[in-house]
Amino acid sequence: MSQKYAKSIIIASGAAVLGVIGAAGMYLIEQYRRDKMRNVFAKDLARLEKEMTKLKLEVQQLQSERQSKRSNRLKKSDKQIAVKANSILSATTDDYLSASNFDSSDLEFFDLSDDDTVSLVDSNASALETLLKDLDQKLDLGNVADVEEALQRLEDLCLEYPNNPDLLYRIGKAHHKVADASNNPDFIRERLTKGIEACKSALNVAPEHAEVHKWYAVLIGSRTNFVPIQEKLNEGRLFKFHVDKAVSINPDDYSLHYMLGRFSYDVAGLKWYEKKVAAAFFGEPPNATYEEACAHFLEAERLAKFDWKDNRLMIAKCKIALNEYGEAIQWLEKAKTSRTTSLDEKIDVEIEDLIKKYEKYR
Repeated sequence: MSQKYAKSIIIASGAAVLGVIGAAGMYLIEQYRRDKMRNVFAKDLARLEKEMTKLKLEVQQLQSERQSKRSNRLKKSDKQIAVKANSILSATTDDYLSASNFDSSDLEFFDLSDDDTVSLVDSNASALETLLKDLDQKLDLGNVADVEEALQRLEDLCLEYPNNPDLLYRIGKAHHKVADASNNPDFIRERLTKGIEACKSALNVAPEHAEVHKWYAVLIGSRTNFVPIQEKLNEGRLFKFHVDKAVSINPDDYSLHYMLGRFSYDVAGLKWYEKKVAAAFFGEPPNATYEEACAHFLEAERLAKFDWKDNRLMIAKCKIALNEYGEAIQWLEKAKTSRTTSLDEKIDVEIEDLIKKYEKYR
């Protein structure tokens, strides 16, 4: 996985944690706006329903066209076989030899045994796996145009492989990537909603799929910027549930440990009144410690195969919160020397400020 891929996880998990936890304090001030925001949300749902109806019609039309094209391709590919077995394409009987010309050995050649069927299934699975590897390159490293192209290909593949969770969660991931590159709130909300719906469909057929749970959580986290305050808190439970589920299935995913680290770090830093408000919606006050947060970030550091500046900064911040300033300055130095991209400017400023503040603990 690349640092660019990790950046998208950071943005999404940051949006989830800050949106969900920060909402607790904001709720006291903005409660009177709830009814108005609920009306806006209702309008969004109505617009979404209209879009989904339109999308359903488009998919049905596309499926019909694709089935027609696929039928034509099958007719061409089966032409040679049909020369010996006119029963395969009865519509063109006059063009081919009668099946009565075959002896018993000819007929045995066309017998499809169970082994042949298994071999065909394995071949299809292998072909799909190869396609997904190419599409993952576009999703992880490509620009918006590449991601949109990959998204279209994934949607086409869903017609051949309906209800395939590996396709559906990637559709959710693609919608998130496209939304992340936009500054248009309506467009972002629309793409996040489509991504969430794709992941929901995937969960229905693969409830133990780690990537499905992860990207569902990522999309839910990003959507917290576009829902009312009360819903932010409710979705916080959903976010945490799916991250926990994903990491229980795949404990070696560094991005999941980072997401849990961010959640734990911000929960540990909640003020008493924020916990009191959040408790009204979580059922009980969310609890976490800086030790727990640090453990998740350290596990992410161990599992990541690259120098992760953001993660090292978070380890340093945990150490500062635990009054372990000597170790904090060491992690700040590691973060400072990690590879820098143009997206790291704010992080670099924060690292420099913290180094100056805790310089004496070297």
